[in-house]
Amino acid sequence: MQFNVFHIDKKLKLADAVDAAFSFHVFANDLKRRVATEQTIKAEFYKLLLNKIAEHPELQYPIAVEDAAKYKQVLETIYAVLSPPIVDEANFYWGIGMPIPGDVVYGTDAFVQFITDYNADPKTIINQGANAFNKRLELYIYRLVLEKLYHISSDVNTDTIYQKEGNADGLEKYFSIHMDTSFVEVTAKQTLPELKADLIEEYLQAGIGAEALAEVIPLSMFRIEGFAIITIEDITADQSIENIRLALVNDTANQNDLFEQVTHALQTLTGNSSVEFGLLPFLKVNGKLVYDTEECFTSVLVKAYADQHVSEETYGALTQAYIKNPKALFYNEIYDDKARENIYLQSLKKAGIISYGVMPVYHNRKLAGVMEIYSKKDIIHYEKLLSKLEAAVPLLSQLLNNSIVQFNERIEDIIKDKFTTLQQSVEWKFNEVAWNYIRQRRDNPEDVEIKTISFKNVTPHYGAIDIRSSTAKRNIALQQDLSTLLNKLSDIFKVFSKIAGLSVEEELIKQCEAWLIRIGKQITDSDELNIKEFLEIRIYPVLDQIKVEFPETKPLIDAYFEATNELTGEGFAGRRELEESMTMINTALNNYFERAQGKLQQIYPCYFEKFRTDGVEYDIYTGQSLAPDQPFDPDHLGAFRRWQLKSMIKIAQITGKLTGLMKCKLETTQLIFVHSAPIDICFRKDERRFDVEGAYNIRYEVIKKRIDKVLIKDTDERLTQPGTIALIYSSDSEADEFMPYIKEFQDEKMLSGIVEHHNLEELQGVTGLKALRLNVETHTN
Repeated sequence: MQFNVFHIDKKLKLADAVDAAFSFHVFANDLKRRVATEQTIKAEFYKLLLNKIAEHPELQYPIAVEDAAKYKQVLETIYAVLSPPIVDEANFYWGIGMPIPGDVVYGTDAFVQFITDYNADPKTIINQGANAFNKRLELYIYRLVLEKLYHISSDVNTDTIYQKEGNADGLEKYFSIHMDTSFVEVTAKQTLPELKADLIEEYLQAGIGAEALAEVIPLSMFRIEGFAIITIEDITADQSIENIRLALVNDTANQNDLFEQVTHALQTLTGNSSVEFGLLPFLKVNGKLVYDTEECFTSVLVKAYADQHVSEETYGALTQAYIKNPKALFYNEIYDDKARENIYLQSLKKAGIISYGVMPVYHNRKLAGVMEIYSKKDIIHYEKLLSKLEAAVPLLSQLLNNSIVQFNERIEDIIKDKFTTLQQSVEWKFNEVAWNYIRQRRDNPEDVEIKTISFKNVTPHYGAIDIRSSTAKRNIALQQDLSTLLNKLSDIFKVFSKIAGLSVEEELIKQCEAWLIRIGKQITDSDELNIKEFLEIRIYPVLDQIKVEFPETKPLIDAYFEATNELTGEGFAGRRELEESMTMINTALNNYFERAQGKLQQIYPCYFEKFRTDGVEYDIYTGQSLAPDQPFDPDHLGAFRRWQLKSMIKIAQITGKLTGLMKCKLETTQLIFVHSAPIDICFRKDERRFDVEGAYNIRYEVIKKRIDKVLIKDTDERLTQPGTIALIYSSDSEADEFMPYIKEFQDEKMLSGIVEHHNLEELQGVTGLKALRLNVETHTN
């Protein structure tokens, strides 16, 4: 036992500002009440202690904390009365201190050593920094005031939690310091004001709101006397469970980080760093288990299978067999004879696992996955370990289920994003309509039709990126490829005529030459089909017959058929190079717009839809009706206009750089159609997409379909040209909306200083269109 005064925490500043005093009289008064009612031998101990205190009349009053050590016999007797009768003092953390956290006057050796170690390394505190520590002290004092003077109990926890790092094993231990205030008295220096319920409600429920209390009952109003009994408890098990719970609640990390936090907490819970853990959620696609995910690779067994190239079919069959009969399996030590009998033990042994166990984990009575317990260092005695892990199983159940739910949500998000038109910005409307439909059917199940989903007064933003002359280039590539094949056939038949001298081959030579002349001028879709039919019906059977009858022709004929291979053959080289170049452009465009959608939603919730053509077309709809709770103002509209122009500049630059990488050189044109008049859109259930609604609004769609090849008025020149952006509009005010952004990007050297103004030719049912043509500086990074 130690009697010197020492500080429980040197950071406490508030303690010096509170009127607090160390005294024995509160404790003595309590003993006197107990003596009067106690019927057991304890009463004699209480009298003995009262006599010890009575030997020092000055103890009727507060004493300086530095003088407490003078009364060793009193302190020791208090310890004897209040501590358990049989206790190992080497591991018993117990002390007597000031009525508020601060100075300690008496403590067991274990207690004093603990506090000394903490003050030497204050990083061990985990639930408060220096400022928070003093904040917690303030809460502690107000809890005393409310309990002692207002008789209001509080659930606010003012215990302090400490973390001690392990020595060699690296595992933490957690301790809670608790102050028993049974022998603490609080008195008010002036009349106590009445406290309204709403004033202390937040404090009572969550331990916040002390600032409001301080305005009505400042701490300077009170005097606190007596002493507190301070105990320290090892709460490693409870805190490990809490750490798992917090990891689940604050699930902002990726799956690997989350699983790492949880498995480390499990190690801390068991107190054995050589024991490791794996978690395997049972993830399914179309009812079949899948393993190639980051969640599954936290399983040591899945990693062992992958490292040793065990097929997914093999270990999938083993897992399915386990699911049919799930039970806990434990192998204290994996022996060679056991490993030879079964593939999964064999894989584990090769991975260096000495001991392995697996437990099924259920969520709402459904098998969610398994927990693995294993070691690469020691033999595990699972019987002792399982009782420690029992409290963690419900949280692991939640974790595995969360992994399954999140995996399924990722699949659903990709389906929504890549394959359907239902986007998050409009999903709320579908939810609303679906809910109203459910409510209406409840009252009238027979005659209810689901409401049409529509959005009124939205502003459309249309853009198109087209691969220039793609049809002509496709025809040229087709001509080249068919010419290659027909020339090869002609050569084959000429060689064969010399060998066999048959006239039928001369006829086929003439037909090949006729086709060469025909496609050399121009090729149509019907020509392509007729040539394909000519080759497959007339030519290929003849070649097969010739190869059988005249084996010496086999190398030549085989070489021809190799040329007809779509993936590698010379007869598809032109079309293949064209397709590769077009894919290069379309991939770049799709990637650009995939990334852009997130940025657009940050401006304001909008509906974005793109269409695959020889290039990409898109519609963006913006407006108040898409997000009724979020004001839509002109700045939002301006931000979308600016994005639209900048995105076209970026796309022109990207595709311009790609040209140098293409075998078949392709260029793109960029077009924006400005339509400032709001339109209405509705969801077409039959087509599963949004479309314009109303006769007037259809004009927007008509113009979109007719402007892609529009000419400048009184010329034969197409408006859209590579390296430029065509901005089509009807009213000069629409062009004016873009002028500040044009000037901005000119200043940034993304656009040239020239802005061309053009009137456009009349189109069927459309007149009065105008355009700006902007030249993109493709060299800009």
